[in-house]
Amino acid sequence: MTVAVAAGLLRTLHRMHRQLADLAEQLAAGPRAVAARTRLVQAAEAKKAAAADDVKKAKVVADQKQLQLKSAEAKIADLEGKLNACKTNREYQTLRDQVAADRMATKVLEDEILEALERIDALKPSVPAAEAEIEAAKKLLAEAEAKVRSETGRLEAEVARIRGELQVAEKDLGEDVREKYDRVVKQKGADGMAAVDGGTCGGCYQQLTGNMLSDVLLGRIIICRSCGRLLYMPESSTSA
Repeated sequence: MTVAVAAGLLRTLHRMHRQLADLAEQLAAGPRAVAARTRLVQAAEAKKAAAADDVKKAKVVADQKQLQLKSAEAKIADLEGKLNACKTNREYQTLRDQVAADRMATKVLEDEILEALERIDALKPSVPAAEAEIEAAKKLLAEAEAKVRSETGRLEAEVARIRGELQVAEKDLGEDVREKYDRVVKQKGADGMAAVDGGTCGGCYQQLTGNMLSDVLLGRIIICRSCGRLLYMPESSTSA
């Protein structure tokens, strides 16, 4: 195998492995995008549920205070009805003091009810806002799912095509080379090869020895001592 052929074959194999790695990333990116959009929908739904729960709790508080107010007003009305039946001034004054104290308590309750109703009014808009957020998130999810459906078939067909071409190209590797190649590809995949870059490994940029450079120039299969990549000369060098 000539220097140009050896280098050209490794370049071709490296290119194919990188294409396969890129396609694998694109295939994996689709489900990741769908998963991310799904989490957005779930977060929006949880936000709506929390907002609705806050409104519900605020209404419960307001209803409880309104019941307390009705009970207090009924108590005041009962005490006022007893005023005319008092037999002594002391008894009469005690009832009047109790009525005054209860009226002060009802005034506090009225203020608390007003605050509770204002809180409900402040919380209510968060529910439709969360619903709008859910719809927006669902739209993004549907778009991501549609994109995955439309792209998956094309990407898988491209993977099958390149794998077929890769298998054909690998047949041109000599037995001694094939063993090293298979081992490196198994360990590093698309990152298992690198072009020589100005006297250094194009993968880790470790300086190569003179003997290693000479061997690469002669078309021999050399493995970088630093990163373990298979090295080959770039096209510009082999065509020069």
